[in-house]
Amino acid sequence: MHSKDHKYNPHHINKSLLEKYYNRSCTVDEKAVVEEWFADIHNGREIKQLTKEVWEETPSTSEEKEILDDLLFKIYDRIITENQQKERRNISWGWAVSAAIAVGIVFLLAGVWLGSSYLPNKKQMYARLYAPYGSRIRFELPDGSRGWLNSGSSLKYPVNFTGNTRKVYLKGEGYFDVKHDPDKPFVVQTKDTRVTALGTSFNVHSYSNNSNNEVTLIKGVVVVDKKMQDGTFKKLSVMKPGQHITLNTQTGRLVTSNKDTEKYVAWKDGMLMFRNDPLSRVISEMEMFYNVDIKVANQALYKYHFHATFEDETLFETLRLLKLSSGIDYKICKRKKNKDGSFKKRKIILYEKKS
Repeated sequence: MHSKDHKYNPHHINKSLLEKYYNRSCTVDEKAVVEEWFADIHNGREIKQLTKEVWEETPSTSEEKEILDDLLFKIYDRIITENQQKERRNISWGWAVSAAIAVGIVFLLAGVWLGSSYLPNKKQMYARLYAPYGSRIRFELPDGSRGWLNSGSSLKYPVNFTGNTRKVYLKGEGYFDVKHDPDKPFVVQTKDTRVTALGTSFNVHSYSNNSNNEVTLIKGVVVVDKKMQDGTFKKLSVMKPGQHITLNTQTGRLVTSNKDTEKYVAWKDGMLMFRNDPLSRVISEMEMFYNVDIKVANQALYKYHFHATFEDETLFETLRLLKLSSGIDYKICKRKKNKDGSFKKRKIILYEKKS
């Protein structure tokens, strides 16, 4: 067993141990050492030092230099996800806990990046925000722009905006309230699209497991471009307030809507909002909001549409209300354990009510 006096000794924490933790191959003692080390905010200096050491040992390509950073984020995600899998009394408490944990991690991770600012051969320093599944975080960028990052999303941005644009890189979903600067357009780049604004409030939805890229404009004007295979961009739309567009990246189909745009940004206020939406969207939103896995036993269920707003309801309350308002019933499966004793995501099965 590790004694309390040397539990956080940085010599016991190295890349090899972190990789063992992520691959679930740690001993019980090693697992406890890693989790307690990450949980203690006073270990920020040692985390920075470890980052510096690995940085100096790795080749100079930018992709390879992000290996440790990605590993750190994955470990934080695992620790938080396992903690969140404990039973919660209600969703309000769950959101409070998730937000508090996420905010603390954001500052610590930003410290890791900022602590590496003196490293050689680095033209531009970036920070990255990450919202673990089942949480959402609020952020402020160096230029004063603010926003929210949704469950399972990440945002990469320069420590200082230089040049003629303010470019950030989004994976997942983010809401942006951009500070006006006519000389420096604000650019949100995803894998398939680019959104350019000056001083605007808008939402971008671009998860890797979803072929639909969506942009919702609340105020101002944005230009939406599609990224082509050769790396160039093709203009898709100049959006006006109250518009929502959906681009299917597989078919290239673009759909524009001017109705019920508030439902696409309700997540930042801790709400699930549906306005005659199909079951497919309901499932997608619930999976992200509650960090669960929902399966449909009968394809006929996709005929149902829903008009509802959920605020502060638990997963069980939301499922019960869906059942009362449709021909859908559900089964909550017993949660299975991983080899290390943690639990897998809660699984929900939807099926038709028996007549």
